[in-house]
Amino acid sequence: MSHATLGRRGRRLLASALVVALLPAVGCGGGGGNNLPKVSGTVTVDGAPADGCVLIFYPEGSRNASATGTADASGKFTIVTNAKPGIAAGKYKVTANWPDPSKRATAEDLQKGISKDAPDLLGGRYIAPDRSPLTAEVTGSTRDLPPFQLTTK
Repeated sequence: MSHATLGRRGRRLLASALVVALLPAVGCGGGGGNNLPKVSGTVTVDGAPADGCVLIFYPEGSRNASATGTADASGKFTIVTNAKPGIAAGKYKVTANWPDPSKRATAEDLQKGISKDAPDLLGGRYIAPDRSPLTAEVTGSTRDLPPFQLTTK
């Protein structure tokens, strides 16, 4: 593994942590309730559920906030914006990072500024918004996204 790869992974982990930390400070609307559509989906890797895979939804051509979803053991995720379930309608570029479960940084680690090098089991294939082939479109009636079927090959 090259020094450049480790540097990119560390930057990606830090960037992901910053996105999560800053989500409450950015986004749509003012105070009050969250009336965003509640949207779920599934993610698999090589046909199996991708437990712990983190998806980030970057809005295309709008000022909507980025949103995130983290897959559970069955590969299911619920999208969250500003720490609340839901996502604004629109088109999104989607990135995916599947940290090695044996080396994942915990939320406590991230709060302390500790960055463990948890290699992306997807090899960085889906990590950059400008290179990821993943997209999503959310409308006011969207409740479930089509499955994200990722590969390690």
